[in-house]
Amino acid sequence: MSRSYSPNALKKNRVYSIQDLVRIYNVSANTVTNWTKHDLRKSDKQQPHLFRGAIVNAFHKQRRLRSKTKLRRGEFKCTGCKLAVFVEIETLEERIVGKGANMCFGRCPECGAHVQKITSQADRDFFEALRNPNTTVDSLHEAIYEDLGGVGKVEEIYPPSVWTANDRLIYNWQNYAGRYDEKTVDRHLSAIRLMEEILGGKPFDQLTNNDVGLVREELKKSLLAVNELQRSKSTVAHTASHLTAFLDWLLKQDGYKRLPRDLPDYLKLPKSVYSASLDKKKRAYPTLDEAETLLRGMPVRSLKDQRSKAIFAMAFLGGLRADTLASLRICHFDPVKKLIIQDASIVRTKNGKSLNINWFPIPKIFGDVVTEWVSCLEALGFAGLDALFPSEAILTSREHLDRNQRDPIIPTGTKHVVTEAFKAACRNIDVKYTPHSARHTLAAERDARPLTHEQRKGWSEAMGHEKEQTTDVHYGRLTDERRTELFRQISEGKSATITDLSDEAKIQIIDMVLEKI
Repeated sequence: MSRSYSPNALKKNRVYSIQDLVRIYNVSANTVTNWTKHDLRKSDKQQPHLFRGAIVNAFHKQRRLRSKTKLRRGEFKCTGCKLAVFVEIETLEERIVGKGANMCFGRCPECGAHVQKITSQADRDFFEALRNPNTTVDSLHEAIYEDLGGVGKVEEIYPPSVWTANDRLIYNWQNYAGRYDEKTVDRHLSAIRLMEEILGGKPFDQLTNNDVGLVREELKKSLLAVNELQRSKSTVAHTASHLTAFLDWLLKQDGYKRLPRDLPDYLKLPKSVYSASLDKKKRAYPTLDEAETLLRGMPVRSLKDQRSKAIFAMAFLGGLRADTLASLRICHFDPVKKLIIQDASIVRTKNGKSLNINWFPIPKIFGDVVTEWVSCLEALGFAGLDALFPSEAILTSREHLDRNQRDPIIPTGTKHVVTEAFKAACRNIDVKYTPHSARHTLAAERDARPLTHEQRKGWSEAMGHEKEQTTDVHYGRLTDERRTELFRQISEGKSATITDLSDEAKIQIIDMVLEKI
């Protein structure tokens, strides 16, 4: 059976057990054990064995590269899993073939396929050494690395910046962090690994106040950096918050209770880090009329084009975030009730929110484009729990759609399709809008309409905001040009009429008039 182990299957900052690797790669525990015999580095020597995600990914990447280069002595190229492997010595057979050539046969420890090759004297010496019970496979591999003059050394496969001294502790923290959303766990882990990197991989059971103070100073320096090391105030503040939470948890763990109790206090940052600052980059967003013009101008030459147009329309129709948009299924779009179902048990949503979103009251073409796309999918054989925006490969092949019984077509794992859709919409203009700009457009449209207080609240809730103030503070903020125009109107005596005001504003004006009477 052919296997392919992706070098990107695991998250680099996470720690995995043997059982985790068995589940993710769909292999047996013996296969993982074979990997450790063939240079997969464990986090430590304790059991049960643990593995850093970055190291497992690097291991599989290196193995893929090895299969494309000259084989080392004793190594076979497996035609089944396409890897360079060392066979188990008990499966090895040697025969003389042809004009006296030595041919060796064996079984691949990865996929079980039969492997063979014409062997050299160096290969046969390697096999003979393996048959010696006093010789370990690891020692033979070390000798091979020396023969290669340093090329392919384990140190080069695993960069020295990938430390593992704290992996067992972090694995325990991951178990505790199961209470969080997956993305939240990743952000916390990123902060923890940053502290580990700053401290050069120092074991956390040896932390001192000076160490934590050093981390704080590095975070402060990153605010002033002018290169790729620069971090925003928000990023620095969140990193400090994540590390504080981690240290609070750490001090409660057995073996770490002797650490200084005030460690978290040394991560406190100056107030200036938490204060608001002027936006360095204005968040550009189109008006609703501009968005409609972009939508009408998008090409429809292929299924990919039609998908991009539907994604762009859907972003404005429901005010959805990019990741949520990419993970929708066909059953989540109801053209009859004009409803978008955001089911957090299936769809990737922020903070696990489930919502029934009524289509925003915007030009009819936005709803028509998505409805036509769904009709197109259904005509091709898609239905129900199939992805609303399938990958291009699935749209192109569609072979599996002919099966009577099949599994649902799952959505893409990233928001790349949404990003590409917005690029397609903006291909002929200078401004490049992001998927999130649709939410800003809708927030600005809410402010431009004479809505009642209750209507404004309903608009904000449809955007996933429990409080109307969230929409006011973070979305649809006035541009400098618009603010200048408003002040010009005020200077010229042009003010809003009573019909332009919300019901709440009207009541305030009436109360003022009554007071004067």
